[in-house]
Amino acid sequence: MSFKEVSSRYDGSALEEEVLAFWREHEIFAKTVEATRDGPQFSFNEGPPTANGKPGIHHVLARSFKDIFPRYKTMRGYYVPRKAGWDTHGLPVEHEVEKLLKKQGRIESYDKAEIEEKVGIAEFTRLCRESVMTYIGDWEQMTERMGFWVNLDEAYYTLNNSFIETVWWLLKEIWDKDLIYKGYKVVPYDPRIGATLSSHELAQGYKETEDPSITVRFKVEGEDDTYILVWTTTPWTLPSNLALAVGEDIDYSYCESDGQTLIVAEALREAVFRDIEHEVVKTVKGADLVGTRYERLFDYLEVDAENAFTVMPADFVSTEDGTGIVHTAPAYGVDDLEFGQANGLPVVHGVGLDGHFVDAVEPVKGLFFKDADKIIIRLLKDRGLMFRSERYRHNYPFGWRTGDPILYYAKNAWYIRTSKFAERMAELNQTINWVPEHIRDGRFGNWLENNIDWALSRERFWGTPLPVWTDGEDFICVGSVAELEELTGRELTELDLHRPAVDDVTFEKDGKTWRRVPEVIDCWFDSGAMSYAQWHYPFENQDRFEKHFPADFICEAIDQTRGWFYTLHAIATLVSDSVAYRNCICLSHIVDKDGKKMSKSQGNIIDPYEVFNSVGADALRWYVLARLSPDVQKRVSVDIVADVASSFINTFWNTYGFFVLYARLDDIDLTKDVPVAERPEIDRWALALLHETITSVTEALDNYDAKTAGEVIESFVDQLSNWYVRRNRRRFWKSTDPADKQAAYLTLYECLKGAHELMAPFVPFLAENVYQNLVRSVDPDALPSVHMGNWPEAAPEWRNDELLHDIGVVQKVVGLGRAARNHSGVRTRQPISRVLVRAPNDAAARALESHKEQILEELNVKNIEFIARDAGLVSYTIKPNLPKLGKQYGKLVPQIRQALMEADGAEIAGAAARGEGFEIEVAGQTLSLDGEDVLIETHSAEGYSCEADSGYLAALDTTLDDALIAEGLAREVVRSVQDARKQAGLEVSDRITLGVSGSAAVEAALAVHRDYVMNETLAVEWQVGQPAARYTDDKTMGDEHWKIEITL
Repeated sequence: MSFKEVSSRYDGSALEEEVLAFWREHEIFAKTVEATRDGPQFSFNEGPPTANGKPGIHHVLARSFKDIFPRYKTMRGYYVPRKAGWDTHGLPVEHEVEKLLKKQGRIESYDKAEIEEKVGIAEFTRLCRESVMTYIGDWEQMTERMGFWVNLDEAYYTLNNSFIETVWWLLKEIWDKDLIYKGYKVVPYDPRIGATLSSHELAQGYKETEDPSITVRFKVEGEDDTYILVWTTTPWTLPSNLALAVGEDIDYSYCESDGQTLIVAEALREAVFRDIEHEVVKTVKGADLVGTRYERLFDYLEVDAENAFTVMPADFVSTEDGTGIVHTAPAYGVDDLEFGQANGLPVVHGVGLDGHFVDAVEPVKGLFFKDADKIIIRLLKDRGLMFRSERYRHNYPFGWRTGDPILYYAKNAWYIRTSKFAERMAELNQTINWVPEHIRDGRFGNWLENNIDWALSRERFWGTPLPVWTDGEDFICVGSVAELEELTGRELTELDLHRPAVDDVTFEKDGKTWRRVPEVIDCWFDSGAMSYAQWHYPFENQDRFEKHFPADFICEAIDQTRGWFYTLHAIATLVSDSVAYRNCICLSHIVDKDGKKMSKSQGNIIDPYEVFNSVGADALRWYVLARLSPDVQKRVSVDIVADVASSFINTFWNTYGFFVLYARLDDIDLTKDVPVAERPEIDRWALALLHETITSVTEALDNYDAKTAGEVIESFVDQLSNWYVRRNRRRFWKSTDPADKQAAYLTLYECLKGAHELMAPFVPFLAENVYQNLVRSVDPDALPSVHMGNWPEAAPEWRNDELLHDIGVVQKVVGLGRAARNHSGVRTRQPISRVLVRAPNDAAARALESHKEQILEELNVKNIEFIARDAGLVSYTIKPNLPKLGKQYGKLVPQIRQALMEADGAEIAGAAARGEGFEIEVAGQTLSLDGEDVLIETHSAEGYSCEADSGYLAALDTTLDDALIAEGLAREVVRSVQDARKQAGLEVSDRITLGVSGSAAVEAALAVHRDYVMNETLAVEWQVGQPAARYTDDKTMGDEHWKIEITL
């Protein structure tokens, strides 16, 4: 069997469609999983997306990372079952249904009561179930198209009874540990829709707004014209005020002003009074104010607490802003509620759960809470209690669905006492491998450190019902359908565990009727429960669960540190005293090409298929996996991704195409081995580099470091193309030594085989396409797919660290020589008489001496001379980097400039090249600087173009004589003829009749170098003035010109 012809142009989209068809026809994904069933297990948990909208480009990012490591582990022989999942409950789903109902005219608002009255819970939840399934097909199509292998046929759905039953079991486990309770907590609440918001949902709605900023007089009880000044930005909370808080150790001043005595923190007195005349009468400690009673601003609400309306001490009071005295309404603030509970104060609500004032607060009854601010401010002004009224701008959360302001509301709801396990969650977090590492003690660690109890319940319709039944006084938590059957005495296997069906399930116990409480649970509990619930554990699949838990690997975007990452971790800690996952990759977000967040309003959203259908999914995958660290923003556009295809992927494709082209021409037999030890040095170098690459990539992927692995692969492919193939082309098409040609083919084949196998987890389509042609075409017994246990092994006999060092030294000097030529302006094809080379140590000098022929070839130089390490062909001028040093040293800069001029420039340049610091003496003090503090100018000696770095020097002698100029012209002619062959559409092996004629200098050059020109262009005959040339072309270079004639 021979290789199939490879197109000269890489067409990612078409190639990928062919591979998809191959995978479908042969059920390759299923076979890869089955083939490794007996191997060690690697467990992966899919973070369930909510499929009530079409997938976007950001989903490709996360799914690329989710795909690469299971593919890699499968290729290493691990058994990696991959179960898909869908998050189907919660507000996003309800919101889609609400929009539909509003569009249909069935509701006028998103008000919960209106929905219940006009639509009904049964109909609403039915529509939710339908809605969440609407886009599943789009998600499955995108999942397949991008090459994300996950078992969609056995996906878990959080709406399934089996999933819900496990959630009930988890809640019962937590309940039995006395960790679920009902009580008041202040939560972010959207009153328009009657929903408590998670931190993730809250973060979506912040925007800048303008609010009141008022300072109010609270009259001291029993004192004439004596008032406590209090600042607030929430006038609407004043009717619910129950206390004023002071800092016991803070100084407070009694100030006389305009016939009144006003009390304010001394540290804030000037800021509060500004230009208002006043006189300090006395100053006391906050402790002296404790117990002072004051008159209520509003007395519309009943308050049953003897200690209400007194001054109390609090640790949270500061003198950073305001007046140093804090208005406290336990119903509307986290600190307020905690303070109130500590002091035995009740929760008094002036605003109902609908966000409107209750009728008792007559002046503002029925008003939306924020709309009441103006009326309350006017009332205070009319009563002479307003000291100052202003406006200020700040960021405030608004409902992401409604656009209305969020209410921080003390709700009597159900909570999980996660705070009790905060320390244990932090301990377990230390055992998780986070990528990037700083997430562990940074974003996630900080979140755990500031842990508060989990607001579990939601007053909504579509979600997992809270499995708690009550008789009005006591509560029972039900942990399974079987337990509920036992309580009710009837079979419930066909019962839909959603509302309203589950609401109708009641039972008699102890002479009382027990009914389910009306709440559903936070849908993030569903997500975090998937470790258990995807297997319907503990009701079945105990073995599967134990093999999967904890998961070896999960991955999502960084906002999940407060979402899925946290809920997984919290539930596993509370239920199993374990982590839920061992390794977690945390991704930053995708933005557009200008770094802007993608949004419909900006018009910069990219449809994934724009990329898939133009450059392909592989290019996008390589870009996000291999080019960018997980924690940096990913700028994405079709052009950016196309650049990946035109650089790395095309480099690999062209190298692969080069091999196949000549292997087909020569009908190469790869079964004829040439031992590595008998191959030329450059072959042994390529295999040594492959050995190092395999080792490094394997280590990086073992550490979940896709970027480092990708960089190593990309470097190898670059070396393979731009060093190995470029230096060995003649061995493939001009070699007269069969053994040498065989060695070249074997080496390039082994390198391409290793490279595409290393690339397979990154670019699965390209790797599969290459594998089918490169491997299976010559080995029919090879595994059906590259993704099936084909991870390359680094053969011990390939290793050669000394050779890698030596060629690395050669490439270093060649790089310096090319840079020197670029600076000199001498053309690349123009031979130069000599290069002077300096090495930093003996090992490098030996490497250069033994490889000087390569250096001469690479630099197009006739002779090489080695010079002493102290040779001075390069001088350096060191100047201060003013933008950096100016800010730090100011007036010392002139003296620093002088010190740098007098310093050893070579020494400073060497230190900067090595990334080391250096010291200079300035004005009697020693300054420590580094390479970023200075600007280094390099100057070559007369007649030379020099480049130096890290102790290496390459100095080109730029003097040209007539013979060198003639040879340079001949080389330019060769290049132009080779280009003409391509333009004429010739095959690489076609022999030609060639004619070249031109200016006097060109003719002179051809007279000397004609044989060279013919040999390099496969010309078997020379004829100028061809009567019927197949192709002609005219070329010009500076003052020279020539005409090319080609005939077959």
